[in-house]
Amino acid sequence: MHPRQLAGVVAAVAVAIFLVLTLLVVTGSTHGLDSTGFRIAHDLRAPWLDHTARAVTTLGLIAVVGPAVVAAAVLVRRHRARAAALVIGCALAWGSVWIVKFAVDRPRPPAPLVTTSGASYPSAHAANSVGWLALALALAILIPKRAARAAAVIAGALVMVLVGLSRVYLRAHHLSDVLAGEALAIACYSLALIVSLTWLDQAAPEPISATASTSASTSDSSL
Repeated sequence: MHPRQLAGVVAAVAVAIFLVLTLLVVTGSTHGLDSTGFRIAHDLRAPWLDHTARAVTTLGLIAVVGPAVVAAAVLVRRHRARAAALVIGCALAWGSVWIVKFAVDRPRPPAPLVTTSGASYPSAHAANSVGWLALALALAILIPKRAARAAAVIAGALVMVLVGLSRVYLRAHHLSDVLAGEALAIACYSLALIVSLTWLDQAAPEPISATASTSASTSDSSL
């Protein structure tokens, strides 16, 4: 499957998940899902895990993810579509999250274990953390061995998942906030890749046809 087609499928699925979650949140239908997340987090509660979660959750800050994404874009700058998709996707995800936060205006969960501010839905930390997966996928092209490429992508995905779980564990977000933030960001990065690939295709010079080349050669020979 062509990368643009694959990105289109991923974007469509992610948008669908995000829209369904938004509808459920707006209608107050995520209580069971969110309660289950908090119950599991409560059962796992331990001092060492509190400290670990606070450390992991910082990986979802835009001040951390943003520079990492830009650095990755610089490293893959020769692969312009990947570099552009990284930067555009990160910016698009960050902006989209805050627009939705303002529109939905969902209250935060009570008794958070970390300082929180602003609306709860969707989770900005979760959305930002998708950048780790995106940069891992982009950097994979620079890694020669298949096993190492797979390890890098798995590591990026793991960071994304752990940041999302840390937000629920710390009661900074509902589970539905986290899932929606990740779905929205995945859609943004996928759409950014589609736009980048399309732009590069349109900007590329059209190949000279064989007929045109022959005509030009004939004309040159006759001079």
